[in-house]
Amino acid sequence: MKLEFEIKDYSDQALNEFKEKLQMALEEVGRQAEGNAKLELNAEPTKIDTGELRNSITHKVEGNSVKIGTNLFYAPYVHEGTGIYAKNGTKTGKTWWVFVKGNKYSSIKAHGKRYSKHQAFQVMQYLKSKGLDAWMTQGQKPNRFLVNAIEKHKDEYPKIITTILKN
Repeated sequence: MKLEFEIKDYSDQALNEFKEKLQMALEEVGRQAEGNAKLELNAEPTKIDTGELRNSITHKVEGNSVKIGTNLFYAPYVHEGTGIYAKNGTKTGKTWWVFVKGNKYSSIKAHGKRYSKHQAFQVMQYLKSKGLDAWMTQGQKPNRFLVNAIEKHKDEYPKIITTILKN
């Protein structure tokens, strides 16, 4: 009795299938995280909501990781807060600043002078008298929509990956 057998190596095929499924799983995690970030942003609506920030939130799979974010210049100010509400908020008495609606640089601390409440009111009134849509503020509370999207759903993301890899 002659016994013959052939050994075939399917490890490359199995590895490629695993890599494809992993990329699919990471893409799904990205879609979920992106959606969660948009929901978090909606959970705490801002005074002016055009939908621009929400619509700019995207995800990207890079290697074996997923990144979510936005490229809007003002997103960090919404996310981390500004003025007295920022993580490292102002500790001085001059905590007010004035901005002109429609001027994208006017509310960024680096571009604006700080005032006392009385001074800010005077500057705002002067700008309004010139026909500008001027406002005064001490800042904006943070809306940590990206961090919350990850933290609140951190147990879901591994489950998505496991489910896709098993199928």
